[in-house]
Amino acid sequence: MKRIEFIDVAKFLAMILVVFTHGIKECNFVALVFSFHLPVFFVLNGMTLKVENQTFGDFLVKKLKRYIIPMFGLGFLCVLFELLIKWLLNLPIPEHFIIKSIANLINQIRTFAIWFLPALFFTDIILFGFHRLSKGRLSIMGILSLLVLGIGIIFNLNHNVPLVWNFDAALFGTIFTYTGFAFRHKKLSGLYNFLTKKRLWAFLIGTALMTATYFISQYVYTNTHFHLEMFFRIYKPYYIMIPNAIIGSIGFILICRGITNPILAKPVEMNLALLPFHQVLAFPIFRSILFPEWWAKVHMLPASDFQYILFATTMTLFSIALIAVIHFAIKYSPFSIIVNQPLASFYHRKKRLQA
Repeated sequence: MKRIEFIDVAKFLAMILVVFTHGIKECNFVALVFSFHLPVFFVLNGMTLKVENQTFGDFLVKKLKRYIIPMFGLGFLCVLFELLIKWLLNLPIPEHFIIKSIANLINQIRTFAIWFLPALFFTDIILFGFHRLSKGRLSIMGILSLLVLGIGIIFNLNHNVPLVWNFDAALFGTIFTYTGFAFRHKKLSGLYNFLTKKRLWAFLIGTALMTATYFISQYVYTNTHFHLEMFFRIYKPYYIMIPNAIIGSIGFILICRGITNPILAKPVEMNLALLPFHQVLAFPIFRSILFPEWWAKVHMLPASDFQYILFATTMTLFSIALIAVIHFAIKYSPFSIIVNQPLASFYHRKKRLQA
């Protein structure tokens, strides 16, 4: 499938926001970004979701390769990196650390920053089923997605616990993935073309939507001291946070359509490595090994302080640079599948020479 440049730009820039906001303390900016920064991945996933003309078996295999193999492969590397950091910092290593960590990875209940990969997996499977059940009727798929959201809200109200493979997040993620799927559906092609055909128009509309998201997110944060947080299962007030997440996601995507550029689109292939390794590896190295004195100087400063922002920005850039090296090391290894990359061509040449 031909890649769509502005979708790749949106995925990469959204990942940069994830990395940056994971590295700073709670503030109004975090409240804004968190209001859409995970939902937008579900929306973008829906925009590229193909469910027609394939068997469930073929669809399942594709999704296992795209989400579940990376979840386990990257998760195992996270365990090793976490062990490395503990060793470098002379931190105590719990008994049976690797065995317990792998057990947690298998259960995958909010384990490492890759936790939402199985949630994306489940939303795709659910929408595939809805597409078959509704015979492709977009309206019925939407109704069914709202029913799943309702189940998610009821479960969140009465239990609010994470489920194995983070299925609870998929109950909310389904409506976001459906939104992306509907946005690019041929039945809504007129709306899609109207919003995305001209870059300036897309940018202006996206900015208007993002402005609305800003004011809504600040209103909620000011009055409740909470923001949307899928990791900690914070969605209330549902009637504000869920629509606001959709508005913010579409606004962000349209802004990315307005600024789309090949330079911003190409690094998207690093996303899978950036996702798990920035917290478990890059941040500890930057804060505790490379610049402990700088970190000690700024970590108590308010989030709005220039020195604090400079530290967080530098740490984000360092994370991108470090993880780029790791990404390409994995990409050109025999295990490239764990970052969703094909096996490098020289491995195929080796096989032909051996034959």
